[in-house]
Amino acid sequence: MAVDFRGHPMFPRGFNAPTRFEADVYDCEVWGQIPSDIEGTFYRMQCDFEYRPPMNEWMTGFNGDGHLSAFHFKNGSVDYVGRYVKTERLMAERAARKRLFGVYRNRFTDDPSVADLDRSAANTHMYWHGGKLLVLKEDSRAWHVDPITLETKGPWDFYGKYTAKTMSAHPKIDPMTGDMIAYGYQAKGDLTKDVAVYTVGPDGHIKNEVWFQAPYVGIMHDMALTQKYILIPLVARTTSLERLKSGEPMWEWDGDLPTYVAVLPRDATSAKDVRWFKGPARNTLHFLNAVDTPDNKIIMDLPTSSGERDPSQFRRWTFDMNSKDDSFKEEVISTVNGVLMRMNDNYLSLPYSYCYAGHRDPNLPFDNDKAPGASRFVTNCYKRVNIHTKKEDTYFVGTVESLQEPMFIPRKGSTAEDDGYVFGIASNYESMTSDLVIVDAQRMEEGAIATVKLPFRLRSGTHTNWYPADVLPPRNV
Repeated sequence: MAVDFRGHPMFPRGFNAPTRFEADVYDCEVWGQIPSDIEGTFYRMQCDFEYRPPMNEWMTGFNGDGHLSAFHFKNGSVDYVGRYVKTERLMAERAARKRLFGVYRNRFTDDPSVADLDRSAANTHMYWHGGKLLVLKEDSRAWHVDPITLETKGPWDFYGKYTAKTMSAHPKIDPMTGDMIAYGYQAKGDLTKDVAVYTVGPDGHIKNEVWFQAPYVGIMHDMALTQKYILIPLVARTTSLERLKSGEPMWEWDGDLPTYVAVLPRDATSAKDVRWFKGPARNTLHFLNAVDTPDNKIIMDLPTSSGERDPSQFRRWTFDMNSKDDSFKEEVISTVNGVLMRMNDNYLSLPYSYCYAGHRDPNLPFDNDKAPGASRFVTNCYKRVNIHTKKEDTYFVGTVESLQEPMFIPRKGSTAEDDGYVFGIASNYESMTSDLVIVDAQRMEEGAIATVKLPFRLRSGTHTNWYPADVLPPRNV
């Protein structure tokens, strides 16, 4: 049967229709001038679809095939590579020339022929660690690809020592030690409450493993890290065997469930070391940073909303490790409404000052004549927020574009936390192409200093990362 996406509610005609191609662009067109100190690779991931999913697919699009992009920078020029991650799942569907895997995280909806295959779409995030570029999806173990060509290398289990069945797409790498803290939830299989936490050394070998159980089965999408503790929130999207057997995607919102946060010491050895804090239901998936305070508290900063469809805000949760109270305090840092926030990762788990976030400002102009119907979806700004003074600086992308996740890239040799650049993909609804904008993080208001112009569009992305050339293998052009 030929591929036909028409009539599917996830794919209205326009920018977010499936792209379904791989690409190489040597010496990309650049408007402006790329600073010569930018040397390395900017990676970004999108969920794409080679085959039409079921009509009741989860509308987030998170069940698409992993499509990884690499922008290789050197001497003011940039080359682009875009490749699908050739997972078992994708290759089985290509062989059958049809969709075989059903709705999001529901094996009951899969074709029986793929019952024993790895279900990973490898479509969420990427990390360079232990000499491998890991590509991650939280319902499965890691895969890895070549960091230069993006050729798929295969699944990865950390030299046979990663025993959990899943690995979250959001491990954290300690900038002081180079250790990666990784975890999996539903770690013994679908609907299990088991959580496994791993410390992986800079050489890629596992140093520590701890297992515990969550209070209920819900999303544990991201984590936060301090120099003393690991924090893993559990939020109020839940599921059940009955829901899966009915053929629905795994998750549904349940605002009556509390938010739990597991807090465990970095050197924990058993489930007895885990302490649970509890608060009201919050709709959040991503966590910016966490820091130990001198009075034995933990502060964790994150974008979150109070209900399933309420506007997101930049908030702080505070956990008092001296208190026997299991609740946490919450305060608003900023009303910036983007749900994807980044920082200078050299300050991860450490005291820091700046957050970079997407934001939709309805008071800024949008050209509905050139981009009809797109105005209500756009993220038209990047904000730099000083978490101490609350001062905000703004980059406005223009009247026909929408921004995806920002990425902070430190300037080579910099010593100030905010000395560097903000990178991000911009969807141009007028030209139906994608740009990579480069903004001076200390001069956001002045606009992009350079824009990399792609001759095609990229779908809405999931996540991004940057690695300087001196940590990656040499690249031969």
